[in-house]
Amino acid sequence: MTTDAGQVPATPLYTITLTGSGVSIDGEPVGVPSGDLPAARLAALAEIRVRAALRGRPVRVTAKEPDGSAWPLVVDPDGHVTTLSVPHPVVPPPARSADGSGPSAVPARAEPAVTWGAPLPAAHQDAWARLLTAHGAGDTATAIILAERTEAALEAEYGPLHPHTVQVLSARAWLVLGRRDDLSATVRLLVRTALRRRRAGAEPRSETAQVARNAHAAWRSLAATDPRRALELSGPLTDMLRELGWPGHAQDVVRWVEETTRQRTLPEDPASSEGRT
Repeated sequence: MTTDAGQVPATPLYTITLTGSGVSIDGEPVGVPSGDLPAARLAALAEIRVRAALRGRPVRVTAKEPDGSAWPLVVDPDGHVTTLSVPHPVVPPPARSADGSGPSAVPARAEPAVTWGAPLPAAHQDAWARLLTAHGAGDTATAIILAERTEAALEAEYGPLHPHTVQVLSARAWLVLGRRDDLSATVRLLVRTALRRRRAGAEPRSETAQVARNAHAAWRSLAATDPRRALELSGPLTDMLRELGWPGHAQDVVRWVEETTRQRTLPEDPASSEGRT
């Protein structure tokens, strides 16, 4: 796919940050082995590709390297990455009042306050109704696809922490949890959802707590079947649990990691090799 960078909208602009301990997108961790920078880059770009695909167009990215350098990129829905020779366009901040104390007294568009659980805007009601119909008919795969598309559209329009966006993200996490066909992806989505709900102040808080419990339970199932993947996700999961104020669950993850790592590094018992030739 050939991209004309000049035709790519200025927003959303994602920021990939690489450090010696991992990688994040807009501050949200992406689960990869610690210290594996090539894997971290690929994982982050794969996530951006999904976001571009959901919008049906290329998106802009700033990739920040551990040495402090930053690269303006454009990522296409097919995964093609274009490195730009000029910085991304700057989006001007909202106009300020004459005394500089706040936004202009006449905003371009007044947004009414939205309460948690309020119906989605009219433009998204049809997609939401089709999602519910698909779920009711047992077609979870279609319901998840509709949730992904609706969430992406709402995020582009309202932002990632708006009640409408978080509502659909929460619904998608619940649908994915019910399938249990990819525990690694399920844990990542649940961790992201719990953090989004926490940072957005989503109500009810009991639902945020349930998402966190589901993330821990799904990770436990993953640990029993794929320890390598569980190790990769232990860091983001622990960070989420601590941020939500669940030190007991976080310590459970830490203990498992310590025990698993210890078992992998123990030397072979000499007695077990007696008699070998």
